[in-house]
Amino acid sequence: MSGSAIHVEGLVKRFRTTTALAGIDLNVEEASVFGLLGPNGAGKTTLVRILATLLAPDAGTARVFDRDVADDPAGVRELLGLTGQFAAVDEMLTGRENLQMFGRLFDLSAMAARRRADELLERFDLADAGDRRVGTYSGGMRRRLDLASSLLTRPRVLFLDEPTTGLDPRSRNEIWSVVRELVREGTTLLLTTQYLEEADQLADRIAVIDHGRVIAQGTGDELKDRIGGKLLEVELASAVQRDRARSALVGVGCGEPEPGDQLTQLTLPAPHDGLAMIENAASALRRAEVAVRDLRLRRPTLEDVFLQLTGAPPSEDEADSEGTTDERRPSADVPAADTRAARPPAPTRPPLWRRLSPGKIRAAGSDARVVSARNLLHFIRQPDLLVFSTIQPITFVLLFSFVFGGAISPSLPSGVSYIDYLLPGILVQSVTFRASMTALGLADDLKLGVIDRFRTMPMARSAVLVGRTAADLVRNVLIIGLMILVGYVIGFRFHAGVVEALGSIVLVSAFGLALSWIFAFVALMVRSAEAAQSAGFVILFPLVFASSVFVPVSSMPSWLEAFANVSPVTLTADAARSLALTPGVPSTLNGAVAWIAGILALFVPLAVWRYRRMT
Repeated sequence: MSGSAIHVEGLVKRFRTTTALAGIDLNVEEASVFGLLGPNGAGKTTLVRILATLLAPDAGTARVFDRDVADDPAGVRELLGLTGQFAAVDEMLTGRENLQMFGRLFDLSAMAARRRADELLERFDLADAGDRRVGTYSGGMRRRLDLASSLLTRPRVLFLDEPTTGLDPRSRNEIWSVVRELVREGTTLLLTTQYLEEADQLADRIAVIDHGRVIAQGTGDELKDRIGGKLLEVELASAVQRDRARSALVGVGCGEPEPGDQLTQLTLPAPHDGLAMIENAASALRRAEVAVRDLRLRRPTLEDVFLQLTGAPPSEDEADSEGTTDERRPSADVPAADTRAARPPAPTRPPLWRRLSPGKIRAAGSDARVVSARNLLHFIRQPDLLVFSTIQPITFVLLFSFVFGGAISPSLPSGVSYIDYLLPGILVQSVTFRASMTALGLADDLKLGVIDRFRTMPMARSAVLVGRTAADLVRNVLIIGLMILVGYVIGFRFHAGVVEALGSIVLVSAFGLALSWIFAFVALMVRSAEAAQSAGFVILFPLVFASSVFVPVSSMPSWLEAFANVSPVTLTADAARSLALTPGVPSTLNGAVAWIAGILALFVPLAVWRYRRMT
């Protein structure tokens, strides 16, 4: 392993009945480009995700600069950078903000992150677009920004998973230039690509993977030599004569004539004396009265090697644009006896309290603040979110107060106006519906690959979730303040003291935070924005409308009243309402606090566990 940047031995990964990797062995030398080729579903992306600590292997070992990816993932993440199949950059932020955010998460100071961002924007020809939102960038610009994000701390090894898919030739050449420059600087690159020319141009060594196994390995020239020194290409004047031409050419070369890219083309391996073969082929075709447009000799390409080894051309839909990655595609079902021994159990981790040092806690807090700031920028820069988060609750206040207030007022306690009864309930309703936005934001980040980038960085694992829910908490507090201002305009008043008013706001905000953790867990389970939104609809609408948010529970049918009385929405709305209207401690406060504490105690560990289990 001396001089090895990556060493893989007997690596196995299964997904239920599918074996994605069936005993991979690789060795990648330092400061080189190692290319991975293979058909769709061969296991390339699975291998990269294991090496990037995004998946855990079932058997075998994988080491990056002598650090085991399973036993020391945090150490591996300090060494690597990852550019996945899609540009995992935040479209709501500018290019400069993206780089500064990732720089802070790489533990750079604010000044160092700004300086490094400026350097990389200049290096990747993005300086003029650095202050534009990434959503306005072209595909090539996003790819360059994505690659720049991986180089903030000058990683020793860089994984490039389909880095130029979908790019135009100019943008592809720009990425190639960057790759060559990185190798000259001493970076090791592991490259998966569907473009065989790309592997031929960039890779020092190449491995061809099929059905989860390495079926060939060597330099580009070594692989080409496997199918002979040269190939004879015959271009016919008419495709109608192809069968007659194949019969005439049998025995002329070193193998059977094979169809070329066009119906009028045939290809066959040539012996070392290629000129004699051209003469023999021309004579055979002339005797068979086959009209020929062209005869030429050429060296084999990697595509010829690929076709001979796998029997199929490289697929151009390897990228999982619909969320279907290598891990989910069927490959060879390999019996357990064919694989290496399972990994020994990882060393037992010390208890959490022993692993939490003051320095780690401060770093985790810093990471969470960076993620929170990023999520708050999303809220500010998305007008639809601003409208949904503010106009909808204001509309509810006005609609229920002025349209339904007359019908509901008779069922209210004596001396209580409907606006005083309604507004605390609307605050609870607002944070309840906003909780589903936590799931939508996380699901979008999962889809765009931003979460994968976070998970390959040396940052606190829980910071993504804490940052998301903390940003949602800040958003809820701002919306509550806006709603109270609107309420004061139309007649609402806090009738108790300042302490009770603050207690009401804190209670509603804490309830919204608890629900955000529920939906963080939901997003990590369903992993799609559509499913998360559907789950939010199914869960939240019955809770809100079968509660005391809009009307007293006593006005409901008895069967519904029994449910509403124990609903966390009812208990929180009643407690917030009592704090707003009457001095003292409300009787429903204990029930509301118990619900909030119970939800947090259950779903914070569940969400963190699920986030960690994504490997």
